[in-house]
Amino acid sequence: MSDKDRQFVEALARGLAVLESLSRAQQPLTNGDLAKMTGLAPSTVSRLTHTLTMMGYVRLSRSNRAYELTPKNLTLGYPVLAGMPLLEQARPHLEQLSRTTGETAALAIRDKLHITFVAVIEGANLVAVRLATGGRLRIPVSAAGIALVAALPDAERRLLATRVRAEMTRTGQNPEAFTEAVAECRRDGVAIVRNLWNPGIGGVSVPVYNQGEYAALTIPVATGSIPEQTMRTTLADALKEVAEILGPALPV
Repeated sequence: MSDKDRQFVEALARGLAVLESLSRAQQPLTNGDLAKMTGLAPSTVSRLTHTLTMMGYVRLSRSNRAYELTPKNLTLGYPVLAGMPLLEQARPHLEQLSRTTGETAALAIRDKLHITFVAVIEGANLVAVRLATGGRLRIPVSAAGIALVAALPDAERRLLATRVRAEMTRTGQNPEAFTEAVAECRRDGVAIVRNLWNPGIGGVSVPVYNQGEYAALTIPVATGSIPEQTMRTTLADALKEVAEILGPALPV
């Protein structure tokens, strides 16, 4: 229990940290992997993975040497998605975007200093970037993250941007490009990133506001195949059209 907050349950926080680490991983993780990712003692991680396994949220992979999430975790996330009216409204438009452009189309929301993809329609193009529903990215490396920051009211935007810049500085990253990207999105209504998340991957995104919810419509692209000009014109225009239907699009 935290000395600063007697209501804070440390054991619960540690268990959730393990689940969050597994949710971000692209492969099963050993107790050693989880200890490194969470900063917890190996003995603590071992007890947590045993407990989560007994409760059905985690299972050993086929190799019996690493852990992975089970479908039971969907029972925690599905009610959240079911309670988002924007999600059902956006889905047919995402499908149309994907058909029209051949690229993957997604809807993202903010989760602290990350964004989470809550709906993904995979593109038919051979080089279309693959995303996973529930996947997360840090705000400053994602077009959706920048769009979500840009969409916020002034006071909330400044506070969040300050937190993002502080985290970037702490981890040795230069926050200037992030600040410029947010300003550009507020000016032009579209966020563009190239090769920030991974080399060869970029994204174009526009914010949308619907029934009190801020979200971002986004199309990830292979930067080796999609030039920046296409992102700023064809793809951005397609996203803005959908935002006008769902939002309407936010004033910038």
